[in-house]
Amino acid sequence: MKILLKSLKALADANRLRIIRLLMDRPRCVCELQAALGIAQPTVSKHLSILEEAGWVDKQRQARNFIFYHLIAETGPEDHRAALLALLRPLLLEDPELTVLSRLAQDLNPEDILKGTQKPISGLCRECGAEINPVER
Repeated sequence: MKILLKSLKALADANRLRIIRLLMDRPRCVCELQAALGIAQPTVSKHLSILEEAGWVDKQRQARNFIFYHLIAETGPEDHRAALLALLRPLLLEDPELTVLSRLAQDLNPEDILKGTQKPISGLCRECGAEINPVER
């Protein structure tokens, strides 16, 4: 019961659901998630830590400067995460806001972000649909 509660609490945050949606596309480093979500690096790291502790994500170091996070896919049918992910997947993939976020994040490149040459991404306001940049989110 404690494991299930920890897992559900980890999912009970909009930014963590956004992170899970972005990780459905491919593994990503903290800098990519930060650029896509428009939130501070320590905040992204805290969200990833909560997801990792609950068993939703794992990390792998690549090169010298990058740690990439990915969804844990090796869940057995008896694992509650497999059932929850099966329920969440269509909702996350069909959500218009998350679809826009995923499209905007497609071209993010960790090397360019680190060098400061990555163009800032923009998105659409959830309320009015106006185009905004991450600083305005």
